[in-house]
Amino acid sequence: MKKSFFGSLVLMGLAISNASAVDFSTFGHVGTAYSFGTNQSIDGQKPWFGGFTGRVGFELGMGPVSVGLGVAGALPYGIKPDGNYRNHIQHGVFTDPRDVKWYNWLSDAYLRVDTRIFSIVGGRYDLTKFFSGKDGKAHTGVDWISGQNEGVSFKLDTRYFAWWGIYSFETMDFGAKTPNRLGSDLMGFHQYEKSGHLISTGFDINIKEMIYIDPFVTYNIDQKYLQAGGKVQAEFGKGAFKSKTTLRGMYQHRDYHNSNTFLGWGDQEFLISNLFKFGGGGYYVGKEDGIMYFSDNTRFYGKTFGGGINYFAGGSGVWYVFAGIEHKFFNFDFIYADGDYKEISAIAQVNLFKNQWVDLGVGGGWIRSSSYYGQKEDGSYHIGTQDRGVAFVKLSF
Repeated sequence: MKKSFFGSLVLMGLAISNASAVDFSTFGHVGTAYSFGTNQSIDGQKPWFGGFTGRVGFELGMGPVSVGLGVAGALPYGIKPDGNYRNHIQHGVFTDPRDVKWYNWLSDAYLRVDTRIFSIVGGRYDLTKFFSGKDGKAHTGVDWISGQNEGVSFKLDTRYFAWWGIYSFETMDFGAKTPNRLGSDLMGFHQYEKSGHLISTGFDINIKEMIYIDPFVTYNIDQKYLQAGGKVQAEFGKGAFKSKTTLRGMYQHRDYHNSNTFLGWGDQEFLISNLFKFGGGGYYVGKEDGIMYFSDNTRFYGKTFGGGINYFAGGSGVWYVFAGIEHKFFNFDFIYADGDYKEISAIAQVNLFKNQWVDLGVGGGWIRSSSYYGQKEDGSYHIGTQDRGVAFVKLSF
């Protein structure tokens, strides 16, 4: 089935490449990052590890039809200490290359059709790029699913509202799915794995490009959970001062646990001169169960650079403040979070070279965040805080 599917996409690509008016573009990234644990938390030692990751592909387009092919892979290195921690990094944070079947190196193999108001994509594709656009700035209500997906997505976009839908059978990720963080896609790699026949749909309602209302509903057929919710986002101000207020809410029911829970989340950001940002927010999760999610749009860096804590666990109440700089050649993020999840992060990136084709960035910083460490007698883990310095280099195209 997979061979036939991918073979058909290749033949389609060859047919398009022989046509006269063909658009050719590349996509992906190559990079490396390293995490330097500064406190003793793993078997009395400081946990260190790094990772190389890459995704390289191309897209051929002729008129409304486009075909894309890409490959992805990764390799951890410099893992300390040995033993259980090394095994966790090699097989938990990364997929051992010996365990990857040949077709799971294919990160992208898709056919996309775009018209003036309707777009559809099928195969293996970057779901974030499809909904958020190449620059990642298009408004969308797709907040909990991102990255590489195998399945089908569509969007019907009118002047005042958009209707979107997703069917996802498998997902691939580079460690934590935190698409809006500096240095993401560098500290892990998981081959395509079943996501449980996930179906999601929703609407994006645009009121004068100032207020957006984004309801959605998601159902996972195999894991048997239902989620319904959405967000309301208000954007005001022009020129030197802008304000963005985002309110999110979600109800979740899981059949296997016969549990019900909810999420309430508010976030306020101010932007001055399109350069300096600051603000804060907070959220609370119902006590009966935690939130199931494949991706998140938090401002945290704890998962991006190696932490595995679930900050949407049942009964979690967290508040945070943040500040930063957004510039073509320099970015900086600072966040302080407290409550049931704790984090202090300061991450910076210098964009050494950036144009319409490539973006070369070098960055790093320091993170203290809630982390799992040390097993108890019952097999569960202690929860404490871990300090780590990070450094990364990333070339995107």
